[in-house]
Amino acid sequence: MSNRFVQRMSRRTVLGTGLFLGTSWALKACNTASGPGGTTQAESSAGAGGQIVTGSFPGTTEALFREYASLFNQSGKGQLSIVPLLAFEQVARLKAAPDNPPFDVVILDDGQTDIAFKEGLLQPLPADKITNLSNIDPLFINDKGLAPTFYMQGVVIGYNPERIKTPPSSWQALLDPNLDGQIGLVSMNSILGTSFMVELGKLQGGSESDIEPAFAALKQMLPKLGGVAANPGALSTLFQQGEVDIAPIWHNDALALKAKGVSIEWAVPETGMTGARYSLNVVNKPKSGLDSAAAFVDMALSKEAQTMLASSPYYYVPSDKTVSLAAAITEKIGAKNATEFMKQVNILDWQTINQQRAAWIERFNKEVSA
Repeated sequence: MSNRFVQRMSRRTVLGTGLFLGTSWALKACNTASGPGGTTQAESSAGAGGQIVTGSFPGTTEALFREYASLFNQSGKGQLSIVPLLAFEQVARLKAAPDNPPFDVVILDDGQTDIAFKEGLLQPLPADKITNLSNIDPLFINDKGLAPTFYMQGVVIGYNPERIKTPPSSWQALLDPNLDGQIGLVSMNSILGTSFMVELGKLQGGSESDIEPAFAALKQMLPKLGGVAANPGALSTLFQQGEVDIAPIWHNDALALKAKGVSIEWAVPETGMTGARYSLNVVNKPKSGLDSAAAFVDMALSKEAQTMLASSPYYYVPSDKTVSLAAAITEKIGAKNATEFMKQVNILDWQTINQQRAAWIERFNKEVSA
């Protein structure tokens, strides 16, 4: 098997250095949220006057939030500090310190939002403090009283047209025996990785409660892997460096790479695009105070912020029904806004998936490191 992995490490070394975070870590968690370079951003900034600490996903979302920070910091409502972590990592840190949360706001997918809500880690949306709800499509209003959907993504097949001559039309394309060290995957710690494995399993007769067929398919792919990324941002790096030629990828990451001149196209599987929704929720007992935390959530739902996330170089799907999708998305799938996008995507049953996801993550990590 190819040893071309993130940071040129073997799969075993990648796992050993913590680029893949095991289930036991997720359950036990840590007491602090370490930022880039080893600094503990949540500890150092939370509690300081006017500081709002928000979780963010590494990569594209982090870059978006840094632009948001410039906007928000000029508003006079506080100073935004960003801690890039996957959704389950944010929840793990909240579980570890529910009375002294390391964040004021977290960005979570549907599945992790459900977990955090049941654990009592989130508080209801303070609607009286949110001025930008009127343009949010009713489809994206949370039925439990939490924050509405902030943005969406779709799982697609990314491929290098210079190396993959026939555009793929199914996840079955990743099982092509002619592929040699060209396949990229991402850890199941991420929503992207789990969504792909569930969809691959369903293609082989599985379901949200049974992805055994996906693990059987994974064994077929192992000798053909060119890289296993710890998160979607790292997967983009593998594409950019030419180390993988085909992989499940977020639609917006594929568009961002193409805009940078990377040789990449994306295709929607014939079974449909799998969609993921994300929301920005205020945690219980935010150190910044409810008003400051809610002010950031409100800004992120504004038309200006929603237009920014829908545009280059981010290409997310906004929840504001008055903001158009990027032209490249409309050209590919025909949808012009979030409402039309939702009609074309499959939303997975995360409550069912969550029941076994921790075990699946651990098994995936073991199998790719074998």
